[in-house]
Amino acid sequence: MSIVHVTTKKELREHLNTKKVVLLNFWAEWCGPCKMLAGVLNQLSEEFSGKIKIIKVNVEKSPDIAAEYKVMGIPNSRLIIHNKSYEPIIGYVPFEKLKQMIRV
Repeated sequence: MSIVHVTTKKELREHLNTKKVVLLNFWAEWCGPCKMLAGVLNQLSEEFSGKIKIIKVNVEKSPDIAAEYKVMGIPNSRLIIHNKSYEPIIGYVPFEKLKQMIRV
């Protein structure tokens, strides 16, 4: 499954309307740790193909969405399972640790 990039609240709502586990990631192009995490997200996308949905939100292009989720620093990710958002995952997280958190 590919990684989805959203820029509007409407797009986000449409993509959150799923029975799959969602990993919502807030990032920016200039952010070094975000670039490192992008590789991990690509690995997760391949490993859990069809089982999870990864949604990326660029905080500079969609500050309204970032504000709604109270994003104060990036990278900032959230696991959303059965429409329940869990505690933010702040900063870079290695593949194996993130994989354990997903538990699909």
